Amino acid sequence: MSETQQVADGQAGKSEHRAPSLMDAEIRTVALLLKQELFKDLPFFGTCGFVVGWLMLVQYRLTQNGVGPKDSLADALFSDFVSFNAFGLVFLGLLALGSAVTCLAALNIRWPRLERVVDHLQTRLAQLASSIIAFTLGLSLTALCHSLLTITAGGVGLFSMIALFDGMLVVGFGSAMLVARRRSPFDRWWVGVMFLVLALGATLSLIFWGVK
Repeated sequence: MSETQQVADGQAGKSEHRAPSLMDAEIRTVALLLKQELFKDLPFFGTCGFVVGWLMLVQYRLTQNGVGPKDSLADALFSDFVSFNAFGLVFLGLLALGSAVTCLAALNIRWPRLERVVDHLQTRLAQLASSIIAFTLGLSLTALCHSLLTITAGGVGLFSMIALFDGMLVVGFGSAMLVARRRSPFDRWWVGVMFLVLALGATLSLIFWGVK
């Protein structure tokens, strides 16, 4: 093999590895953004989740004895945090607007104001995801402590469900962020159209069929 051919093969090999490394760097950037927000939210929201978990246990015992009210503050906080409503709104908005920017860019159209909105929604989505994850981590810690103290498996089951919930949240967050940041391959027009149709379809289904 000639020296010229060896150099060409080496450059081709480097170009093959360049795209995955760029995607890996983008994923790390998104993960770092969530990690930074989570570290800021854990002291408050994690503690709130831990306390609310114990209040729910006390409320459950009181209700069993016919003393406590049916609708308590702890239950209301739990329902508000362990919900996709607020997160889903920002998630679909970011997915749709980020995809719209990609489609417009493919037509050589720039809309700076829309791009600034997308950048702002990225920050909001990270804050929402972080606060929910921090709260549910505190709640799951309560569930594990209760299982250890009572030697029951109920808390382990709740911990597993929360872990699944948080996993879905992280996947949704990462997907929307990657689309909105418009790095390859999410900067291609057909990818933008695909996610735009997906976001609009999900929004219409929620409007006509509801969230339950």
